[in-house]
Amino acid sequence: MKDCLFCKIISGEIPSYKIYEDDDVYAFLDIADDVYGHTVVVPKKHCDNMYECGPRTFAKFMAAVKKIADHYIDDCGFDGYNIINNTGLSAEQSVMHLHYHILPRKSGGSFKLWKPMDKLGSDFEKVKNELFLENKTESLLDYSKYAEECDVLYTDGACSNNPGMGGYGGVYITTDGKGREFSGGEDNTTNNRMELTAVIEGLKLVDEGKKVKVYSDSAYVVNAYQQNWLASWKRNGWRASSGGDVLNSDLWKELDELVQARDVEFIKVKGHSDNVLNNRCDALATSYYKAKE
Repeated sequence: MKDCLFCKIISGEIPSYKIYEDDDVYAFLDIADDVYGHTVVVPKKHCDNMYECGPRTFAKFMAAVKKIADHYIDDCGFDGYNIINNTGLSAEQSVMHLHYHILPRKSGGSFKLWKPMDKLGSDFEKVKNELFLENKTESLLDYSKYAEECDVLYTDGACSNNPGMGGYGGVYITTDGKGREFSGGEDNTTNNRMELTAVIEGLKLVDEGKKVKVYSDSAYVVNAYQQNWLASWKRNGWRASSGGDVLNSDLWKELDELVQARDVEFIKVKGHSDNVLNNRCDALATSYYKAKE
């Protein structure tokens, strides 16, 4: 965001004392200088606060918060830490970019975060009834709600580094609402190869001649059919418009054989958003290499 203080720090427009950085997160010393090592951790993707942050961004962000905070204990001689976040103006949030404060602590220090406060005299039973949150976690085993007039296939591919260790995952749903999950991976591959492999493995589950909708967040896969890239590659003897060989032609050829034997419609979906089945496929895909890390 153009006028965001923390976005300017992330970009280097405003200098900072960097503590940690990865592809998704940036951490730096708070110049308030009130607690030794006071660190501010922010996601590089702008979101105003925790309430506005998507689950995927927040998961990466919190993993980095824990990594930095644990480092202060494991490697820097601290005995503990406080983690502080303010969400919203009413909670005294001063910079509208999600951030967590890490306050490294040592035994015997004079700083006290928590001050004595007056009791409210609350009726806890009443408060509990007003604030109770029922666990309505959606069961992904109930695929009947996602059934359509034809078979449905959701797929996703992922890679830890690119190239690197990769995984693929998918969910195949028949017209009667029965679902089947599948996943796998390779130790040395690319994200695009995993996206293609996910569709290939999914279409193998679909009987020849059947109609199936393939939902994917990969423009690489979907555009090859929607924008007729594949037809052009085949006419040119699997040569790209640039004159070079088409990348991943082995997988494209295998996929094309499967598509020709079925009535396939490719549909682009937004990745890592609020699409339940796309998120499930992402979890299946990443589980392959996360189990090995």
